[in-house]
Amino acid sequence: MPEKGFRRSVNENNVTINFLADWIEASLLFSESHISKNEIVDILIEEQVCHDQGQDLAHIIVTAGWTELALRKRWGGIPATLEIDGSRIQSGARWQDEPIRAFFVLLSILRIYPEWAKAHQDFTVQGDLFEKVVETVCPHLLPGWISYRAGWSPENTKNIPLIVTDLCDKLSMRGASDLKEWISPDANDGGLDIVCYRDFSDEREATPTLFLQCASGKNWRDKVQTPDASSWQKYLNSAVQPGAGIVAPFVIEDKELRMSGLRGQIVVFDRLRLLDVVHKANVSLPEALNTEIIDWIQARVQELPAANS
Repeated sequence: MPEKGFRRSVNENNVTINFLADWIEASLLFSESHISKNEIVDILIEEQVCHDQGQDLAHIIVTAGWTELALRKRWGGIPATLEIDGSRIQSGARWQDEPIRAFFVLLSILRIYPEWAKAHQDFTVQGDLFEKVVETVCPHLLPGWISYRAGWSPENTKNIPLIVTDLCDKLSMRGASDLKEWISPDANDGGLDIVCYRDFSDEREATPTLFLQCASGKNWRDKVQTPDASSWQKYLNSAVQPGAGIVAPFVIEDKELRMSGLRGQIVVFDRLRLLDVVHKANVSLPEALNTEIIDWIQARVQELPAANS
């Protein structure tokens, strides 16, 4: 049973439906071929989330989870191979056949199994892998645009001056002559992970650009204002402020997505939007990255609590 998001529910639902849906998705990906509503109801009662006479409330909670999963499927975050009916969900594929979705789901459930996460979370490695996957998906999110990892990585440590030099060359910009005056000592790579831009032959400014922050950890909410578009406009001495966005492997609920977009003035790519493109464009990972992702998942899924629940 997940450790987070499943609070005791007696007279009303105190279960986070997003987490319930993630738990069911993970179970179907990594351990179960099918799950029924009655099985989840029984688990909620056995684990004392709902009391012994609380079957009606347990059914309401599970039905809300079913509704959430059906919505995820309609919005492209779950493939057609997963069959959802009124009382049962049938998985039609192995997780090895869906490495991108499996990776995103596993990153998501690190939030609901904090004790398991302590032993299996590696922010540097998972962040690096997530950026590599996003870099692969981005050309399908923005057809005709060029995408590349602009920020720091374990193989290529960068700071803002190095990134600015690189971007000025790619985007035909001039760069701030007084750049050092605008960079704080702790700025590092300025929160910039991936740059997407539309290339033209004329080598002039004012081209469409999108600066992305990849946030694979539960602290993604703290990153909705990075990269700061106005700062990057200053660094690059750009005529146009670049667009900014955040990419996360989680399913972000509608209200929170809207509020995050408003607070950071960013576009938001969550798991549903990423996987919608992956499924429609039949995106596959480069062979070496695919192997990395599968190995990373395999090392963790063997001890995944969801497999025993």
